[in-house]
Amino acid sequence: MSGKHENSSPSGPTGVESIARWVLGINDRDLPRSCVAQARLLLLDSIGCAIAGAGEDVCKNVVAMCNEVGGQGPCTIIGQSRALDLPHAVLANGALVRALDLNDYVISPGRNGPLIGGHPSDNIPVALAAGEARRRPGSEILATIAIGYELFGRLKGMMDRKGPWDGVSLSAFVASAMAGRLMGLDADQLAHALALSGARAATPAIVRRGGVSAAKSISNAMVAQSAVEATLLAARGVTGPLSILEHQKGLRTLFPTGDIHETMSAPFPSHGYIMRAHVKMYPCLATGQAAVAAALRLHERLRDRLDTVERIEVVMADHAFLREQQEDPGRVRPRSREAADHSFQFLVAVALADGALGPAQFENERWLDPRVDALMKRIVTRVDPDLNHRAPDAWPCAVRVRDASGEEHAAEVLFPPGYSRDGMSVSEVIAKFHSAAASLGRDSRERIVAAVLAFDRAASADDLGAALRR
Repeated sequence: MSGKHENSSPSGPTGVESIARWVLGINDRDLPRSCVAQARLLLLDSIGCAIAGAGEDVCKNVVAMCNEVGGQGPCTIIGQSRALDLPHAVLANGALVRALDLNDYVISPGRNGPLIGGHPSDNIPVALAAGEARRRPGSEILATIAIGYELFGRLKGMMDRKGPWDGVSLSAFVASAMAGRLMGLDADQLAHALALSGARAATPAIVRRGGVSAAKSISNAMVAQSAVEATLLAARGVTGPLSILEHQKGLRTLFPTGDIHETMSAPFPSHGYIMRAHVKMYPCLATGQAAVAAALRLHERLRDRLDTVERIEVVMADHAFLREQQEDPGRVRPRSREAADHSFQFLVAVALADGALGPAQFENERWLDPRVDALMKRIVTRVDPDLNHRAPDAWPCAVRVRDASGEEHAAEVLFPPGYSRDGMSVSEVIAKFHSAAASLGRDSRERIVAAVLAFDRAASADDLGAALRR
């Protein structure tokens, strides 16, 4: 390989070299069964999210663009008839999975309470497309998903959560690591793939701030597409700046805490990062799941009396990031689809009004609907440290409504539907899939479920791909 050791440290491996060695040093057979089983359920959940997201405008535009410029290839686009090349399949499926904000979320333990652990499932499309392109067995694809989650979690732990970079920046390394493992790259090639990918994929935090644009829905997919292209280049001998994580002109500010070599020296744990994932039952931000559940409970009591509502109090656990989310002006008064699913005000108001929260609640700019807007204006948010103690590993919420007579109606949800302590519920994930993929006939849905549940025994992704094509 030309320039094989360019920018490499003479005193030892660089950060990307340590990541590459760790990723390739894991034997599929040594992974905990629970982690592989969780990966299988997360694959099914992500597919359901993609089918549900197909009707979103951003997904229609991304898929149309990929069909226009992408080449014919071996990779299935979920719900479409045409198969595309690997990079465009990653972009299209990544947008489909993410657009509704319905894919799973991770709660990561922190020094002062639970932390937002990101959306590692954003990169499941990478494993699916790379595995299908290289005809890898289902067991290897599932193992790679579990490894991708673990790598994501380790890198997330070294980020400055108040820094300038968004968490999807991690996928520059996670997506290329997953793709490289399934493509059979050696450690040297994979290190260069990671370096090439990192050189162009750092994403500013503005994608999830303020008014919130469509970039929130597709930023990870774009990073992952770039990462896969970098991996394909590295497989052909193209080199990258191996000291990208250490050099003062590199990405030192992306991981300012912790030691990358120490972080990547630990073996795969018996209870991996993937086991911290929870199912989202509502298409909105993870910290809003309990708020929606509480508002839905109150709908039954208030459905005929919403005009009498004078005040709605939304009370959450006392965490700095929750206070920041509550006070973000772009979320308090949303003006886009992407901002609305991150707005506690809109989510609680529309759930109270409709008794439901699904894709339909975001149609026709419901955040501008006079009835919903009137309820939003009556909402105040605050935090309560008592909730921290009563649900220390979750993001609980209490919603209290006072009507014109002074009567108060309250609902409290400490652990929202889909929250899991020791792994996802098979029946719960399957039920959510059937609901999310309701646009498909029952037979089509059952075929997908059967293919995913048997995926660890599949010789390739052919059967699953066939089930996913329209």
